[in-house]
Order: sequence, then structure tokens, then C-alpha cells
Amino acid sequence: MEACFKPEIRREIRLSDKTYLVNDCYYLIDFSTWDEQLRDFLAEKAKLELHPEHLAVIEFLRESYRRDKRHPVIRMVTSNLAHSFAKEKGTVKYFHTLFPSGIHQAFLVAGLPMQDSCC
Repeated sequence: MEACFKPEIRREIRLSDKTYLVNDCYYLIDFSTWDEQLRDFLAEKAKLELHPEHLAVIEFLRESYRRDKRHPVIRMVTSNLAHSFAKEKGTVKYFHTLFPSGIHQAFLVAGLPMQDSCC
């Protein structure tokens, strides 16, 4: 079975005076190099207009990954949304209004590395 991405292909994204190394699907290679400039670039590329709920998801994903060294599951993210905003915003359906392409889109914008099971 052929891989859905080619790990040997890497791209450089140059924004202002900083260069970011990403894979061929635009996932950041080095988690520690992520910043708001890259976040905004990736969100724009994904046609996302970031609102406070997006930013809360992104921060939650980054903190969870930093702490646990693994990608959080969507239920953890929605639970955090419900706690931070309102019960009605703590659903998978609402999450998909924020990130229409799903949790992997949120991982990408948050600068988390690509999961082995991304495809």
C-alpha cells in the first residue's frame, strides 16, 4: 500500500524573517518552531478565519501535545470547548463548524506533527 504522503519531501515556508520546515502536506517538522505567524499562514491556506474558539482549540491541542507527547482525541477537545465556552459548543458537530476538515486540520494549524494514522 502506498503512503498518502511522502515523508522524504520537505518544503520550506518563508514568512518575514523566519523559515519553517514542513512535510509535503504542510505539517510542521519541528513542533518547537511553531508561532502565531505560521498559525495564521496555515489557517489562511485552509481558508479558516480564526475566532476565539479556534484559538482555544489550538492552544488546548498544543498544551496537550506538549504535556502528553501525543495527539489528543476529539472528545477531549470538545470537552474543553464546553468547559471554556458553553455546553452547546462542546460537541463534535460544533467542532466541525470550526474545522470543517476535522481534527487533522486543527492539528495542522496548531503545528502538531503528522500522525502515523493521518490517512
